[in-house]
Amino acid sequence: MIGKASSIALVLCAAAAAWPGAGAAAAQGGSGDRLSRGIEAHNAALSGDAGALDEALLLLGTEGWQRPAIGLAYHGSALTIEASREKKAGRLAAALGLVDSGLKEIDEAVVREPGSKEARLLRLENSLALAEESPVDRSMEAKEDIAFLRARWADLASEERSIVELDDGRLALFRKSLNEAMGHWRKSTLEAPESPAAGRARGLLARYGD
Repeated sequence: MIGKASSIALVLCAAAAAWPGAGAAAAQGGSGDRLSRGIEAHNAALSGDAGALDEALLLLGTEGWQRPAIGLAYHGSALTIEASREKKAGRLAAALGLVDSGLKEIDEAVVREPGSKEARLLRLENSLALAEESPVDRSMEAKEDIAFLRARWADLASEERSIVELDDGRLALFRKSLNEAMGHWRKSTLEAPESPAAGRARGLLARYGD
């Protein structure tokens, strides 16, 4: 999925506000340390580090621990990163299978822990990337996650609000409502002007004529 890495990277930039994250998990030791290392490997895999991707899939897999819901969500996201690698290698059937498996895991994580902002953000980014770049329509899942996050607006960090406005605009563009999309992107730049999401929103505004 072209652009997937940049989309998920936005979530990782906001993760410290959305969830205690790697540092807090490491302080717990045991499974928390494994989770933090898995998330760090997932992060590194977004830049195309094949070794980091393999490490993320191993650490966030099921063997040897009781995997929390957020670990399942990140494992699902890692599978979709692997799908991008398979697609680039021309193995389209394998890529489609990995996308399907990854999305099922992310959906299951949201079912298991519906109040997790981080799981919702991960699913939102994966859903939009697929809706924009493939025949798979995940716009309803994206709409659901945006509604969930907007219902908790006061609890979101400014970086997270910027992501939601950016993604609400991407969803509006997918539905061919350019004026609505540009309105959301303008709000994204105001919520956290120096954030990666705001930078991407400015790029989209320039591209579509603001």
